[in-house]
Amino acid sequence: MRMMQGFPPAANHQALLANWREPDIARWSFNHLRQLLPTAPMHPASPPTALATARQDLDDLSFLDARGDRQKLGAFLAASQSDCFAVMKDGKLVYDWFGGFGAPDRQHIVFSITKSMASLLAGVLVGAGAIDVQRQIIDYLPELGNSAYAGATMRHLLDMQIASGFREDYLDTDGVFMAYRQASAWSPIEEGDRNDGLRDFLTKMPVSDMAHGRCHHYCSPHSDVLGWVIERSGGASFAELFSRHILAPCGAVHEAYISLDTFGAPRVSGGLCITIHDLLRIGQMVCDGGCFVGQQIVPKCWIDDIYHQHDNYTWLQQKDGQGPRLFVNGNYRSQWYRPDQNRQIACAIGIHGQWLWIDRAAGLVVVKMASNGTVIDTDTDRTFLKCIDTITEALI
Repeated sequence: MRMMQGFPPAANHQALLANWREPDIARWSFNHLRQLLPTAPMHPASPPTALATARQDLDDLSFLDARGDRQKLGAFLAASQSDCFAVMKDGKLVYDWFGGFGAPDRQHIVFSITKSMASLLAGVLVGAGAIDVQRQIIDYLPELGNSAYAGATMRHLLDMQIASGFREDYLDTDGVFMAYRQASAWSPIEEGDRNDGLRDFLTKMPVSDMAHGRCHHYCSPHSDVLGWVIERSGGASFAELFSRHILAPCGAVHEAYISLDTFGAPRVSGGLCITIHDLLRIGQMVCDGGCFVGQQIVPKCWIDDIYHQHDNYTWLQQKDGQGPRLFVNGNYRSQWYRPDQNRQIACAIGIHGQWLWIDRAAGLVVVKMASNGTVIDTDTDRTFLKCIDTITEALI
């Protein structure tokens, strides 16, 4: 891989704001985002907490993929353009794997897994009385009073049940989703155009003639609104609050960071960059009911509510999104996916192949970081789920 080699690199190996999510370029940029975008650091623990280990070699673990063909774990990870993969069982690191530009000490963008991390921070603030999920969003952010968020509660926001005219179209090149990316400083603006930033974009979220709370409607800007509420309620930046309440208490070894717009607003919907073992630590904390090494980090009732919420009526009403295709009997609660109503599993998913899988009953935490050239690769996702089932059975 010759990406970003030379001074300057060859034009076809040069990562830019305009191309950083494109295939091949993404293999490098997803592991080096702070060299392309403005970011804010999140400080680790001092001292960090070492991970307990009980290593096994799972490279040759065999499973049937989504098409019925037999694959081995190591080969699947390489073929699916994975960069990092790690498994914890009963609080111990069992297996990790690295490919591409992935490395144990290199932060990788996790895209929409960021949403689920924001939920954990929201849970801390709810527990402290700083946020009330039954209050309206505009009670915290009156700036949104003329947008789609008017009349919606924090619970609507957390569960993606806001009625809006926004469409999550990752392939959009000239519509509202591209405008959102430009406002977030994820895509360049056209010469002569004006960029008023992410928060200004949120104040203009298009309305819908539907009512809030009737249907699950996945919409990334909602998580940026959540991040804004967190900052205003917590009295500090998202990066500072996440470091103080989540990253450092979970014993993180390495600094994490989050992308910012040109005004300093964080992309809470998808801009977190973190090392795989530190994300694994956070996943283990969730698996243990919000507790890490005997310290309660996130209120247990917040975690339990994610796992025990069984009303999936609004989930079943949605008309688009990858969720129903993967999780027919699933749900979505507080920015986390529930793959199966009948199992104690929660997961966080990011585009281009990011997964955080937490099976409380099995004591299993799995993280996959990737730079898949396809934004949403349903076949690979289904094969990943088959792989997880095999890993779960192998480690019982």
